[in-house]
Amino acid sequence: MAVAMFNDQYPGIVVDVFSAKDADLLSRIRAEGGASRGDVLLGGSEAAFHSVESLLVPYLSKNLNAIHEAYLAQGTAYTPVQLNVSAMIVNPVAARQLGADVKGWESLKDEKLSGKVLYMDPARFSADERQVAFINMVADTVNIASPSAPSFVLNAVNAGQFAVGITSEDKAIEYKADNKDLQILYAQEGTAVSASYAGILAGGANEGNARLFIDFLTSKAYQQAAADELYLRSVRTDVDFALKGVLRTSELRAVNYDAMTLRLTANADYVAKR
Repeated sequence: MAVAMFNDQYPGIVVDVFSAKDADLLSRIRAEGGASRGDVLLGGSEAAFHSVESLLVPYLSKNLNAIHEAYLAQGTAYTPVQLNVSAMIVNPVAARQLGADVKGWESLKDEKLSGKVLYMDPARFSADERQVAFINMVADTVNIASPSAPSFVLNAVNAGQFAVGITSEDKAIEYKADNKDLQILYAQEGTAVSASYAGILAGGANEGNARLFIDFLTSKAYQQAAADELYLRSVRTDVDFALKGVLRTSELRAVNYDAMTLRLTANADYVAKR
């Protein structure tokens, strides 16, 4: 959708997309050493962008004033373009039949929910190492052996086979649109949330066009379309979901990973497996 919308606005600019794993892209950028064959690096975590910051062109988008301050980069070499939220999708009937009160991360340790919680691999929707590690830790703590495919998580919760699924917010919102009885839950202790970023590669042949693309990705028009059509959470303060049961970004409270990990693993033989 992003490329199509960008080309509607700038029909004379050709956009070629090359996709690969973050580690492979970063290795390629380092190997090119500031003589990049590409123009824009899109979608990685702040840590990933920081690791190649010297190979990026500083640029302050004209849209920075509209972006949530908490997710702004420390420097000027990369710009937040999307928020990645870990949410829970709950089958209230199944939870009630089990006698479980699902409110957040700690409530998943309730013995009544044993074998009734599943999750999707957080690395499928977030490149942030701390967010991914936290969700995997939660899964290990409540004895979920391995992640499941997103469709299985959602369908199994909807069918009542499981009471709770830990998933990406966009998948939960999309699925709930056709399954009204399900509940999207944001943990009362705080939500696991991160930003994805974009930056201009040094040495690229089309720096001017790259600046236009960064400004487009952070524009209200694109961010609103991505929220409305793809259920992606915006980085902008003036774009939110107009959906019942979905928190506004200003209402999201980020979980303290270290403190929550200590609480969840207290009195438990937790060993990080991933």
